[in-house]
Amino acid sequence: MRKCFFLLLIMAACTIANAQDYKKSPTFGIHLILNDFKTAAQIRSDGLANVLNSKQWSNTKRMVAGLGVSYINGINEHVDYAISLSGSYVDYPIPNSVSDGQQNLLLEAVATANLKLISDKYIVVPFLTGGIGASKYKGYYGALIPIGVGLQIKVIEGTYILLNSQYRIPASNTTVAYHFYHSFGVGVSFKKKSAEPAAEVTLPSGS
Repeated sequence: MRKCFFLLLIMAACTIANAQDYKKSPTFGIHLILNDFKTAAQIRSDGLANVLNSKQWSNTKRMVAGLGVSYINGINEHVDYAISLSGSYVDYPIPNSVSDGQQNLLLEAVATANLKLISDKYIVVPFLTGGIGASKYKGYYGALIPIGVGLQIKVIEGTYILLNSQYRIPASNTTVAYHFYHSFGVGVSFKKKSAEPAAEVTLPSGS
């Protein structure tokens, strides 16, 4: 009985150690982003089925390109948290406001939790994402809620291709517009160096 107990302890320790190996190290990413306000507006006015049938939702000419950066770190084997900042020049459709026809810088900062369906042990890892964020456009500030899906593809150990699509929902309806956010990027992990064990000093034995 005692041998079985110690065997179970060893198996549990191995399982925990293995899980820790696949907790994501601090990862920095850079992304090409596409903001799509037109498709989001059409879904709300015409319905999802009509928009899908029109096939215009996949036309990148309707979208506005920009750049983003991100920081990702693992909470455990299946959950990462991510902080991202993105910027694009757009004629932002502020609700209940008349557009001046000029493009200005839209900044969005978002914090999300990424729920990975499998661990980083695998090459292709799908995940669900959700969180909260803030936006700034000219003198307008607002809050938003991003929800979406993503895909992480391991190129080599510690280097990933990151794909993400989010539907960004206004938390402040007067200053934020519904829109889709798509990103394609590369993330690189920087593992913390573990301290090297001190070298053992062997004393000569006495004669």
